[in-house]
Amino acid sequence: MFGLFGKYYYDVTKYNILVSVVIAILTEKLTAGIVSFATVSIFISFLIYRQFKNVEYYFYINGGLSKKEMILKTVLINFLIGSITAVLITYIL
Repeated sequence: MFGLFGKYYYDVTKYNILVSVVIAILTEKLTAGIVSFATVSIFISFLIYRQFKNVEYYFYINGGLSKKEMILKTVLINFLIGSITAVLITYIL
């Protein structure tokens, strides 16, 4: 089942990374981009995904995944990745 969720995660994370890079460039701070990856830009990426690929949710529902489940897992994974990366960047730099 990770294969189906993995595709969703990959598709949403592409938008998330794009929004995070834009935020990092606008604020001129790497940590702002990393923190936004874990918090704000994930929700923006959900909106972008829903706008452009809303029909694909039927594909995931037919595969046995609910929309809530996919969103919750994606938020948790990105929060963990963003938190760990922010801590490492803070102590290394």
